Amino acid sequence: MFRAREDEGSCARASARYDDRQFEAVYRREAPKLLSFLKRRIWIEEDRHDLVQEAFTRLVASRSTAASSNPGAYLQGIVRHLLADRVRAWAKAQSFDPVVYSAGKDIAGPDAIAEINDMRERYRRAVETLPPRTKEVYLLHRAEELGYRQIAEQLDISIRTVEWHVAEAIVRIGKSIGNAHG
Repeated sequence: MFRAREDEGSCARASARYDDRQFEAVYRREAPKLLSFLKRRIWIEEDRHDLVQEAFTRLVASRSTAASSNPGAYLQGIVRHLLADRVRAWAKAQSFDPVVYSAGKDIAGPDAIAEINDMRERYRRAVETLPPRTKEVYLLHRAEELGYRQIAEQLDISIRTVEWHVAEAIVRIGKSIGNAHG
């Protein structure tokens, strides 16, 4: 669909760019589909638009034949990858790893090491006190690094149920560690 053209005087194919009319047609056709897809996954409208803009930026920068032969599918793949990156970053920010937590502190002496070990032990105890199904889902997600869909299929439960168990585990662990610390 897209045809790359070279500017006169340019000797490199890298200077190829998409025809404005072709790009606009693809944008008008694909952007609403991408926004609709993201609407069910991202609550903040501005964030949805940012991801779509990033996808189109990557499409234009791409030298892949898939980008020019099937831009809709290519854009969908980009958006899915951007969404996955965003979820991973969020999950990492939500997880409580005592080593990451203490990274901003100087770990010079035995007191700091003892504090980290104490935090790890409180975390372990908090995980152990989770209800059995919540603990199973949480450990599959955090320790086995399975995705929500994989966990849902493995345990024959819905993705929403997996989401609930992971969120419940995070809340309970946070409360347990907070209460033990204070």
